[in-house]
Amino acid sequence: MGISKLKILLLFILCSFSVASCQNKKMDEKYNWLGTISAPEEYPMEIYKGAIIADNFTYGFDAIWGTQNTGWGNEGGTMSVETQKMDIPSKLEFTWYSLVENKFYTGKWDLDKEKIKTLFEKGFTDQDNGQKTTYTNFIVGLAPKGRVVLWINGAGNQREVGVFQAHDTLITQEKAYDNAKYMLKEGFAERMLKDPSYKTFKPEIREKIEKQGYPSPEIYDAYRERYSWKPSVVLPNGAEWIDFGMTNYNGEQENLFNESLTKDTYKKRAIPKFCGFYWRDQNKNRYAVWIDSFDEKEIFGLFQKLGKEKT
Repeated sequence: MGISKLKILLLFILCSFSVASCQNKKMDEKYNWLGTISAPEEYPMEIYKGAIIADNFTYGFDAIWGTQNTGWGNEGGTMSVETQKMDIPSKLEFTWYSLVENKFYTGKWDLDKEKIKTLFEKGFTDQDNGQKTTYTNFIVGLAPKGRVVLWINGAGNQREVGVFQAHDTLITQEKAYDNAKYMLKEGFAERMLKDPSYKTFKPEIREKIEKQGYPSPEIYDAYRERYSWKPSVVLPNGAEWIDFGMTNYNGEQENLFNESLTKDTYKKRAIPKFCGFYWRDQNKNRYAVWIDSFDEKEIFGLFQKLGKEKT
């Protein structure tokens, strides 16, 4: 083999190693993330055990998390960990006690790593400092009838990354580990639900349940229905629209500003639950509007009517 051919061969091998190294580096990218729990305000869930699992790290849950009902899609607290950089999680497993249904649910599921990786890599711009950032928390949503939703969350942004179905299971006093035996004591669920001194529900939620009963378990699937829409604001002449933030019934959140606001187009989104926006008038005075909550029955009726008219 001639010298020139040998050089070309060596160069090709070195380039191949370089490309492979870059690809492996990208696949091995690690991120800082923690986990937390969400459950409907009307359906408190008692945590038995669970885990968000990556190759190099497991974020665990157990009975120390207690009763969770922060509201559908709303994040709860987090537990600090020593690990600083984690692989993208690949599995989720969870077991919990649904107090209203008086039933345990359990399940193990594979996660869509490619979808999660894409979201981590794309990230979003932090409106406060204008810097690119990314997601920091996974929120495990526990709904009645064993429905599970996983969201990924960052400042002002939240995306659904998976929907799963658990199955009911039987856990007895003899089978339960020591720190979880309390939830199997006779009358535990009834006391938590009926005795106001336990403060399981906010006063307004308790009053709503007493008047209207518990929401249909199917509503949490209905919340996930998407329609093609975009926010639009009509302002006085000379005014400037600054931003628009929204939280939708499916738990997703968006924060639009600058280019993401001006170039926003119609896309499939869940129905908005509440929103807010800022604008400046022609004299540069700044104003804000916050819509605390749409009437659920009314806004669902409007979207369903308009959606059918367009099809």
